[in-house]
Amino acid sequence: MESERMYFLDNLKWFIIWLMVVFHAAMCYMAYAPEWWYVVDTAEPVFSATVFICWADIFIMPVMFFVSGYFGLMSLSRYSMGVFWKKKLIRIILPWLFGSIFIAPLVTYIILASRHSPMGFYEFYTTLFWGPLYEQAQYWYLGALTALYFLLILAVWLKPSLRMGQEAGRPSVRFFFLMFLVTIGGIGIISSHMHPDTWTFYWYLLVLQPVRIPMYILVFFAGTLAWKWKWFTKGGYVPSAAGWGMAFAMTGILYLWQKFYLPYCGLGAETLVWVNAVCQGSFAMSALFFFLGCFHRFLNHTNPVLSNLAATSYGVYYLHMPILFCTAWAFVGMGLSVYLKYLCVCILSLSACFLLSRYLLSHIGSFSTGKR
Repeated sequence: MESERMYFLDNLKWFIIWLMVVFHAAMCYMAYAPEWWYVVDTAEPVFSATVFICWADIFIMPVMFFVSGYFGLMSLSRYSMGVFWKKKLIRIILPWLFGSIFIAPLVTYIILASRHSPMGFYEFYTTLFWGPLYEQAQYWYLGALTALYFLLILAVWLKPSLRMGQEAGRPSVRFFFLMFLVTIGGIGIISSHMHPDTWTFYWYLLVLQPVRIPMYILVFFAGTLAWKWKWFTKGGYVPSAAGWGMAFAMTGILYLWQKFYLPYCGLGAETLVWVNAVCQGSFAMSALFFFLGCFHRFLNHTNPVLSNLAATSYGVYYLHMPILFCTAWAFVGMGLSVYLKYLCVCILSLSACFLLSRYLLSHIGSFSTGKR
């Protein structure tokens, strides 16, 4: 297993990151866009963008955290604790700190600049940014990943055998039942006390949506167990693309139905919270296993194009918000249809991010395309 490259996980990662970019772009043109969103083009908001946002928002990050958990324990099994943390310092922690301190404020300032606020950047940075508008843009994920690595180290310290693989096998029905139960329970319990889209920052270190914290922890450690139990290898578990695909389609339709129709049926707030928890949790888990199974079946290989996409995916993730929102801002006011604007913004942003990642960031240690 150590010598085999899981190409489908590399391909899944770049696909999800590119999907993240078009997802963030769609929020600029959606109907009912959040008032705080960085750039909102109010000329022609479209409901189809809203549906896409609600659909893709559920599974993008669970897939990212699962893949990170898989590679995280793999890395910890190969290296000493000191080498592991040295690699994570270079690859994750330093980019997180730099992005949060120097790039995230510029991204956040676009909220004011795109609305023609008279406040200058220096005033914004020294007042609002470190107050009610504090955030880490897309770099919150790197902070959350760092926290999860600390939890992983704690888990290995409590159970050293976690670092060692075992014979390939299949997860039990109870394993899947517990994943669904914990996900649904976490969403339902926390959503009973706050809006599910609420973002909260903790000591200026972590910026998270509390409703999703249990699910992210769960899928990260599911990824570590997938490596330990030798999923995706000969004799190991591989999710069925067809079976999980059916579940993905059905739970996705059910989630969108309850999201857009059920609130108008006169149900109580608590009932709606738990219906949403069941639908959202089921959709997130079904989507996770569907994408794993689908990419393992159809994209567990590489070629020069796929290799370049995989190698530059981290850079595309790291650069996309400032490039994307400046591009979307430049298109505001242009007399183009919303769909043409969206297409242009996506193509220009993804192209710029890819080229900068390929020819600039790849020469920086943290973003090197060599082995992790």
